[in-house]
Amino acid sequence: MRVALVGDEYYPDIGGAALYALELSLQLVRLGIETVVITHMHPGQLEDEEIDGVKIKRVKGWVLNHPHRTFSPPLFLRCYKYILDEKFDVVHGLDVYSTMALMAMPFARIFRIPCVLTCHTARGSAFQIFLQRVLGWMFRVGNRLIAVSQASARFSYLLGFSETRVTVVPNGVDLSCFNRKVEAALMREELSIDEEPLVVTAMRLIKGKSPELLISAFARVLKAIPSAKLAIAGSGQEEDNLSQQIKDLNITDSVFMMGNLPKERVAQLMAAANVFVLPSKIESFGLTLLEASAAGVPVVCANAGGIPEVFQDGFNGLLYTPGDDDAMAKAIIRLIQDKELAKKISANALDTANKFTWERTAEQTLEVYEEVSQGKTASQSRHSS
Repeated sequence: MRVALVGDEYYPDIGGAALYALELSLQLVRLGIETVVITHMHPGQLEDEEIDGVKIKRVKGWVLNHPHRTFSPPLFLRCYKYILDEKFDVVHGLDVYSTMALMAMPFARIFRIPCVLTCHTARGSAFQIFLQRVLGWMFRVGNRLIAVSQASARFSYLLGFSETRVTVVPNGVDLSCFNRKVEAALMREELSIDEEPLVVTAMRLIKGKSPELLISAFARVLKAIPSAKLAIAGSGQEEDNLSQQIKDLNITDSVFMMGNLPKERVAQLMAAANVFVLPSKIESFGLTLLEASAAGVPVVCANAGGIPEVFQDGFNGLLYTPGDDDAMAKAIIRLIQDKELAKKISANALDTANKFTWERTAEQTLEVYEEVSQGKTASQSRHSS
């Protein structure tokens, strides 16, 4: 089988959609699938590249930086030509909000190429939902939609996809990178901390992730545990605002802004942590929560979106009401002070993480490819929502 993965975000882009695209492509190749990623080119990137057997075709054209999206007709035309010339068995659009995916898939369907689209989203404004429904109707996008969680599946119904076209395939975690064997001492030495409690997060620093809530919560943590430290891995449009917030709260000496880190360094940072926090008000899945869990770190997160499908409060994480930074702070303090609770949650979370692998994600995705190639609906699939 020859598969085209089409989307606006791919390595070295950061974020859940880009990570999904990278890990899925690598695992499909390992399953013996000829996999080609079609994405757009950033300055300085190669037009053609191969990473561990994945062929990458970067198409030239005008691209926005925030977010990484293209609205370039010449780019779309080059993409169409590539899809037509390469004779793919399946075209997989990597994100419902990817312009490349939305424009490529209806073209592929004209030539009777089976199409699949992935939804990484669990919320959207009324305007976004309306626009997406219009685009879906205009372009008749996709034979099948893959939702990364039940929450994403419910959101996809708002976009106009019927239940017979939606299949839930959860994301995974790279257990070869995120595990309890990762050395923590080097990162603590790098940060010049010894036994001080370390709170960690890793995310894009954008408004949708609510990083300012974590800063507010951590200021409360310091009142109870003055020796605590916070390390933030990631970058984004809110970075300057967060730096100013940290200065205004007079907690500069207790916070490390780490910038973007490769996943191996993120794994080291997580291994050094006492608590991992994801402050988003809602997540469709919460990839970093699984990564932290695999590293043996107890997590604090909002009880919303796809998170409670994987994490239960008091069992494999501490969950709080979305947007409640006071409750977030109390959960962090509790995990730092109650070492027995932290140990129990870490053990249960590790068991949870071991059930989610990218290998399994790719296997289930391949089953979807085979089903759409045979004209089957999601209601005939074992993984239907």
